[in-house]
Amino acid sequence: MADSTDMDSDGSDIEVDLNNEFDTNTSNLNEENGEDGFECQQRTDDEWFRGFFESDGEHDEFEGFDVEWKTSNFDERNERTYSEIGGSTFVHPEDALPHNYFELIWGQDLWQHMVTETNRYAEQERTRNPPPPFAPRWVPVDIPAMKAFIGLCFCMGVLRLPSRNDYWRVKKRMFRTAFNTIMPRDKFNLIWRYLHLTNNDAPPPARPDKLKKIRWFLNYLNDKFKAMYTPYKHVTVDESMVKFKGRLGFRQYMPLKPTKWGIKVWTLTESETGYIHQFQVYTGKEENQEKGLSHRVVTDLIGHLNHTNIRVFMDNYYTSPALLTDLHMRGVYACGTVRNNRKGLPTALLPRNVMLDKHEFLVAQKDELSCCIWQDTKCVMVLSNFHSPNDMGTVNRRSGNPTQQSVEVPKMLADYQKFMKGVDLSDQMIGYHIINHRSRKWWRRLFFHFMMGSALNAYIIAKDSNPETVGREWPNIQDFVDYCAGKDAPILDTARPARVHTMERLFEKEKVCVECRAKANRGERVGTSKFGCVECNVPVHHQCFPAHINRANKL
Repeated sequence: MADSTDMDSDGSDIEVDLNNEFDTNTSNLNEENGEDGFECQQRTDDEWFRGFFESDGEHDEFEGFDVEWKTSNFDERNERTYSEIGGSTFVHPEDALPHNYFELIWGQDLWQHMVTETNRYAEQERTRNPPPPFAPRWVPVDIPAMKAFIGLCFCMGVLRLPSRNDYWRVKKRMFRTAFNTIMPRDKFNLIWRYLHLTNNDAPPPARPDKLKKIRWFLNYLNDKFKAMYTPYKHVTVDESMVKFKGRLGFRQYMPLKPTKWGIKVWTLTESETGYIHQFQVYTGKEENQEKGLSHRVVTDLIGHLNHTNIRVFMDNYYTSPALLTDLHMRGVYACGTVRNNRKGLPTALLPRNVMLDKHEFLVAQKDELSCCIWQDTKCVMVLSNFHSPNDMGTVNRRSGNPTQQSVEVPKMLADYQKFMKGVDLSDQMIGYHIINHRSRKWWRRLFFHFMMGSALNAYIIAKDSNPETVGREWPNIQDFVDYCAGKDAPILDTARPARVHTMERLFEKEKVCVECRAKANRGERVGTSKFGCVECNVPVHHQCFPAHINRANKL
């Protein structure tokens, strides 16, 4: 099969050109040219090719691959079974809680890394830009506090309010949350501000990395996603879009996607469940990319599943005869729609050469490749390296009728429609429950996207391990997500150092007391004072000072 890969679908053209060149043109050229060197070289090449093609009759026909596509007398396929055992690689007992499944992916080393880098970044920032004296005090975060922070971020994705501070308002008439019993608002806002995943003062990498802010986190999740779950028979390769409209060098625009502006992520997911198995963030053109971007993306994502006979489904951006031939040699079965301008497709099946009625189709076969063209609303071409052209399936179409009806089509097209939904399914579930926030820091978008993707993967692992328990206790993913970071874990607000409030004369002119202004009704005259709180740097009456201390210590 090595020869078939090198010559691919152009083998017949090469053979015809060689025969014409050395049977006719070469002899005429030798007769006309009298130079010994040229004639000797030409005869040597002629003898070599004749020896290769005509030596003893053994190479008159190439064995192991067909020269042309054929539209009848198809060969039967010997489709091999998938060699892996799909499902979770770690099974929890039936009484396991959602945060136990979540910690299969977000392990203790990830929590410790987030705590370390967040505290480091907070120290660096507060050293460079000291906060004002009345700002909330920063207390170094620990793992329970970080888990509480992530748990509240999950809850914000399920229960969406207009503003982040709305979750701590206790006087709302329409809604009231318990966020203030888990973590004070100011502490949450400080962790939000200083959340970080890498050391800014670390030496730069040898090669420039556009994802250095989040590279460790992405590599960690890729390894965990792959280790904790083995996909079943069918997977999908497609691109996801992480919404971001800020200034970014590798921001992409995809007009056909629901999210048109953002960061493109190549994703490999399980077709039936949407489990995110592997992903790559696209940051622009790479050097030394020999076979094209789409070829490199598919082979990179699927590389660890080589020689397992897994079935990969992809759209026409990736599919080509060269890619499917390469995957077949790697022990990977693939199927997908294909653009009609790809090299190596059967000429007889190209849309410009056929006229088909509604739902009519044609099929062709060449070596391990099968191709079909089907007339739906427009012509659709599908290419596969494991389907037989004789196998048939059905798809549902309305065709002008109020109810859907089954239409017979080649099985490769029916399977493509059935198993090409994996990435769209995962994007749909993440989009329903991802935290709604605005930030100029692009890496936060990726962080929260894959945070929710980790919860989705944990939910799929739980359903695979203990389907009865999950169906009874957490039938919907939002019920599961509410517990992901450990709702029942000990979430204790670490005691902050007591704030010492002292009262002195701070102002030359009389200023309105902050406590009187807070209690006064609209239009009511309030008192003034030249004295104030040194710690908070605000004007306060002597009689209002105790009330000010109580209120300030609750912040």
